[in-house]
Amino acid sequence: MANPDQKTILLEQAYEQIKEICTQFQKDSGVSDMEVKTLLRELARVWEKEN
Repeated sequence: MANPDQKTILLEQAYEQIKEICTQFQKDSGVSDMEVKTLLRELARVWEKEN
């Protein structure tokens, strides 16, 4: 397991990567901000069920 500083860095990197993916998805598909937020909520729910 990463130490707290490494964990913070990894979380920040993941956040930036997810943000880039969502921005590109939005540009490519033309979906609204709300649709992206809904997609992220659904992904979080699926993740919770798996863990």
